[in-house]
Amino acid sequence: MTNSASNDVMANEALTYRSALDGMRQTLKEMPEQEVERRVTVDASAAALIVGATVTKVEPFRAELIGAFGEAARQVLDALPVVALATRQADIELAMSGTMNDLSGLFEEVRATHQLLITDAASLANRKLLDPKRLEPARNVQGYLATVDSVERLVSLLRESWATLGGHTPLVEADLDRAVVLAKRLSAAVAARDNGVARAPALETRLRVISRLLRLYDELRRMMTYLRWRQGDVDLFAPSLWASRGRRSRAQRGGDPNLADPTDDPTLDADGPASPAVPTNGGGPFIS
Repeated sequence: MTNSASNDVMANEALTYRSALDGMRQTLKEMPEQEVERRVTVDASAAALIVGATVTKVEPFRAELIGAFGEAARQVLDALPVVALATRQADIELAMSGTMNDLSGLFEEVRATHQLLITDAASLANRKLLDPKRLEPARNVQGYLATVDSVERLVSLLRESWATLGGHTPLVEADLDRAVVLAKRLSAAVAARDNGVARAPALETRLRVISRLLRLYDELRRMMTYLRWRQGDVDLFAPSLWASRGRRSRAQRGGDPNLADPTDDPTLDADGPASPAVPTNGGGPFIS
């Protein structure tokens, strides 16, 4: 595959991920709180890949599943591929939101602008066009906000006497405008980082979409367990997302059945596979 073709494939995949999540955003926002699992311990992207592969494996059983569980099975089978893609996109967006915590690139721009301003202002002070004492607070600054403050001070100082200074510096007013824009952008980015503005919504979205994924996959596992009960091979088609994790009994958790163990597969009880409910002629007891 050529680089161009490979790039096209990656772009199409990214678009598919985004479309899947975009189509669910409102539904996710409206999810009842009791459906949001806030102690998810599985890796979102890994779970999405497993679920995506499982959907392909169980497709040959679609007719049997719909025959046994009716519209509930159809809804689960149709929804899972989309939710898996949306989960992958939510994980990507959360990772990308973390890059907003790295302000080094923006800071370098602001610092370079500060250096330009202080150098030109010092040159003007040497020619007695500016009071050198007013430059002292703007020298040798450290940190994001101190640099922002220094840039704004320098711009204000230069603008005060711009009618006199304009012809004695290579700076133009557009340079001053750009310096202020960069400074405000860095200030806003620092505030967003410190308040968790960028990360919190992305984290909440991923939490909600993976809760939806786990809920649907749990339903599919129970349906397949019923269908393959005699063969006992459900894990070949719909493996547990917790298969590699150790499990503890309720006794090991202090006997409290309400205390969730993050290593437990919720599709199983402490003693083995849960007996799936008997289908009811086109409508199993599963959540759509």
